[in-house]
Amino acid sequence: MQRRTFIIATTAWAALAWPGLAAAAPLGVGDTLPQTSFENQHGKPEAFPGADTRRVLFAVEKAPSDVVNDYLTALGVEAMRQRGIVFLADISGMPGFVTQTFALPKMRKRPYAILLATKAEQCAFMPHEKDAVTVLHLHQGKITQIQFARDAAALKSAVGGN
Repeated sequence: MQRRTFIIATTAWAALAWPGLAAAAPLGVGDTLPQTSFENQHGKPEAFPGADTRRVLFAVEKAPSDVVNDYLTALGVEAMRQRGIVFLADISGMPGFVTQTFALPKMRKRPYAILLATKAEQCAFMPHEKDAVTVLHLHQGKITQIQFARDAAALKSAVGGN
């Protein structure tokens, strides 16, 4: 009897969870980014993607985040604004002690905003490849192109001029 109850419960859970799992699938070309908000490194909420956003840079691991930070530091805040670039970092996998003690103080020294996903489900809609920066090209909030950059030259090429 217990096995039968378990099978029924498992089947019911799977049927109910399926729509939620489908909704969490990463977006693709032609999809519209959901309108949401993320806190930046200073704890202030910011709209995402934002009306003027044309490029979203998304990083999960440390190495790709370092590539983005080097690129954006060299680019400058004004050029970043003119090109409509937004940086979203998934820091959900980082231990809280490391985040509070090391990462956030370092991020707060950056002159540009870094939007932070502190829970993986916040950014589950973002396409991602391991050890790569995701570059989303947007037109009026709709994804027109997705690229994955693994080094500074590839990131610079993917972001382009406009």
